[in-house]
Amino acid sequence: MDRKSFELLYHDAVEALISRHMHDALNCIQGILFNTENPELNRELESVQQDYGMMLTFMAQGGTDPQQALVHRNLTHRTFALLDKSARLYHVRYENDLYTETFNRCYTEQSSPFDQWMETADLLRDKLSEDCRKAYTEEAEENNFYNVYDKLFEYIWTAPLFHASDAEKLKSFIERQEADEQALLISAVMLNIQRYFDPQKYRLLLHFCRTEHTKVRARAMTAAVWTYMQYEKRFVYYPDLSDGLSLLAQDERLKGELILLQQQFLLSLETAKAERKLQNEIFPDLLRSRNYQRNKMGFEQMEEDLAKALRGEPNAEWEKLRGNKQLADNMKAIIAMGKEGIDINLGTFSSLKGFSFFQSVAHWFAPFNKRRPEVKGIFPPNVRHNPIQMLMEAGNFCESDKYSLCMMLNQIAPSQRDMMISQIGSQIEGNEEGLRDVAKESMNIGSVYRSYLQDLYRFFKLHPRKSQFDDPFKGDQLFTRYTVLESMLKTPAYLRETASFLMKRECYQDAIAYMEEALKHETANAEMLQKVAFCYQHTDRPSKAIYYYQQADLLSPNNEWILKQMYLCYSALGRYEQELDCLKSLEEMNPGDTRLISEIGLCLMQLGRYEEAAQRFYELEYNGERVVPSWRAIAWCNFKMGRLEQADRYYRKILQQDKVTWEDYLNAGHTAWCLKQTTEAITQYQNYLRLYRSKRKDTAQPLLSPFDEDRKELLLHGLNDLDISLMRDILQPEPES
Repeated sequence: MDRKSFELLYHDAVEALISRHMHDALNCIQGILFNTENPELNRELESVQQDYGMMLTFMAQGGTDPQQALVHRNLTHRTFALLDKSARLYHVRYENDLYTETFNRCYTEQSSPFDQWMETADLLRDKLSEDCRKAYTEEAEENNFYNVYDKLFEYIWTAPLFHASDAEKLKSFIERQEADEQALLISAVMLNIQRYFDPQKYRLLLHFCRTEHTKVRARAMTAAVWTYMQYEKRFVYYPDLSDGLSLLAQDERLKGELILLQQQFLLSLETAKAERKLQNEIFPDLLRSRNYQRNKMGFEQMEEDLAKALRGEPNAEWEKLRGNKQLADNMKAIIAMGKEGIDINLGTFSSLKGFSFFQSVAHWFAPFNKRRPEVKGIFPPNVRHNPIQMLMEAGNFCESDKYSLCMMLNQIAPSQRDMMISQIGSQIEGNEEGLRDVAKESMNIGSVYRSYLQDLYRFFKLHPRKSQFDDPFKGDQLFTRYTVLESMLKTPAYLRETASFLMKRECYQDAIAYMEEALKHETANAEMLQKVAFCYQHTDRPSKAIYYYQQADLLSPNNEWILKQMYLCYSALGRYEQELDCLKSLEEMNPGDTRLISEIGLCLMQLGRYEEAAQRFYELEYNGERVVPSWRAIAWCNFKMGRLEQADRYYRKILQQDKVTWEDYLNAGHTAWCLKQTTEAITQYQNYLRLYRSKRKDTAQPLLSPFDEDRKELLLHGLNDLDISLMRDILQPEPES
């Protein structure tokens, strides 16, 4: 069977089971198992078919069974398990991917059994604990210790479906480990269940969601939530799993961590945006800046300042650089991103994942440990304050990036590396206390979740064989899209907090859903209504925005910000009378405001009240504010009112300025032609064509389109259709090459 046929049968079987079409699902499984020559799975298929057939026969004969739903659910469990076992069998027989390679290393006849590896790990752990008490550890034993856990990771990742006894045995083993080893093995469970759903392993994850080890709990919570998202439709048939997940929210600590996890999921979506900003704006700005030219300060200064930015330390010099406001703004934006928890280190470390260390899948998930054989040379035991360690603890580095940094340092000759570490040490000398304070902050629960999500992001986005894994970051990360997760966190406070978070990320449509749900559970206040309105406004639904702004205005009357947004919405809808009312209310609050006078004038022009509009722009001209834009408005108002000499006088003044637009030439041509100044009109029209040719955004747009659009205006001023057609032919431009 080819891969496409298998995937079709597997998908159809899953959909059939979810839809309670057991007969169809069993037929699909029979197709998957055809010619597999696996007696165990074929016997299980026959058993399920027989039991289901008996259930149907009993019902057809008029029998009633109070346990019918339970019996059907158990049959569904058996069928799902059979389907996944069949899929796994196909996978390891016919696929040539990393999973299959790992499976073949772990589960061939020549391999040591999983239980034996667990026993070896226990023995080594006990031996190392004893050696630590003696302050002496055999290097070979320590190396073997980490190799064993790498092997256990592979066994768990590719393990078959568990029975309850298997899960209990693994749970007991994990609980005997130190926190770092527990965390590593929980990640292996996550990878396993991501490939093939396993209720027993999910129960294992739920158990470790309640552990006191923060690092382990963060990984178990992440795995439990992602697994539910991936298999939500299956969870209908496993109510104990749904209930187990729901119960987590009854613990206020875990509920808070679920909110942190939601925010970090959403922040992960900002990673690509942050990376683009670094690559397309920050780095080019630095390289263009004269203060960072090699002949003046050297690239070392650039690297030092960028490092400060990545650590969240603003550089006072940025503000002093004349003409470098964009650089300063970009640097501040990156600092703000880092403080929010957005991953700003991906680009820096993405090229450092090619070391042989990362050929092992386990190493992408390994908590950083300076005793690992691959990195221990960088952390001599007799050095009290190792600057590399201090930087790692104080920096916003995830575990994976810490290993990348060490692998890079390993490539440098020991003498040069020691000199580099010494230089770093001298730079941070005197700041040790501050670094320790930063390190303490980085140990909070939010940082633990952020670090792990960044580790996961690197694995699913940067692993050389990432296409062989289902990338959870491509899925919908909003908890409200998932029934159980929504019910767990559906409190007004959570909804408000997440809505504000989404607004900050400019996810306005999703923010609307959260805020409107919150409004069902609590009395609306002006701030919440303003936020809903703002989100509707930024999703191009000004009518809905106005509705909520009006509600907010009732609770907070004469609010300047609300009036500003309302006039923008009315303008977008072409409701100029209401827009004018808002603008006049704003003018009462801000008499003499130049921008408002201009906006009112433009609104009056939209209403055809050109005399009133002109008075507004005369006021601006008199005050010497926005003079040229005011001249344009005055000229057009006079043209519309038939005061052609006045319009002509203003267009002549405009054409003497530096920044003349093609619209200026076009309107000046109209005015001159209506004054019977045909030669002057043709000159201005030709100027318009010349400028429009170079400025138009759409090169497919005919050059005479703006002229044609003004035909009605020319007719209203006494020109006839024939004259306009003849002028059009006079102006007909040469064909563009």
